[in-house]
Amino acid sequence: MSSRMDVARATTQAVKPAIQQIGSKFFFDPATTARGAELGYDGLQFYIAGRGGVIGDASDEVVADAFHYFEPAAITGMWAAAAKIGPPAEAAAAYAECCHAWGRAKLADLPGVARLADLAGRITDANDLGTAGRLSSGWRAMPGAEDAPARAMHHFQTLRELRSDLHALALRIHRIGALDAQIGERKNEGMIKFFGWTEPFPELDDVLAERRADAEVLTDEMVAGAYSVLDEAESAEFAALTQAALAHLA
Repeated sequence: MSSRMDVARATTQAVKPAIQQIGSKFFFDPATTARGAELGYDGLQFYIAGRGGVIGDASDEVVADAFHYFEPAAITGMWAAAAKIGPPAEAAAAYAECCHAWGRAKLADLPGVARLADLAGRITDANDLGTAGRLSSGWRAMPGAEDAPARAMHHFQTLRELRSDLHALALRIHRIGALDAQIGERKNEGMIKFFGWTEPFPELDDVLAERRADAEVLTDEMVAGAYSVLDEAESAEFAALTQAALAHLA
């Protein structure tokens, strides 16, 4: 019989692509961008203020820490510009509404969506990273929704932030800076520039690639610990429903 952690490790691998993809699908959806525009934000400002507004009025140090992958001066500058439009907490509430609306529009006809929402909620409810996971803890504390499609999407976003926060911690443990992490994870220079970094970029060598792979392994292990709240049958059900949700959206 597999141990609970062995089951959780297998679950982590099974759901990793789906959590990453589904949780972010509402970020730049036309309806989300339109809602941001109604509030006075451009698409990137609403992404920054909405996704990060769960940390509230925060210092530059806290903002840079929460958005670990961004160039610090770039993210604090964008945060300050967005804060002039409206309070971060209000942007976060509006962004969460967009998250819920996207779930209702895309997941309402997903078989088993209520069970998926319940299982995902079990994981998020059991895992509060505190200041070690500012965004995931913030989204975990946000008011959820009553209906299953919206709840499922809210939990997907929270679980995505959970992995992101834990990956940032793993990168720090392996002494990999934010730009080196970008080089190690994304060869697309346009995506690296999206995070505020400017050329010249460092080269991706074998040493960095190996350290980056080690950080990914550590991330998987920490995420598995979070998923271990589910037993073997629940884990199999969660993995199957999550993969079904990704296929449904495709």
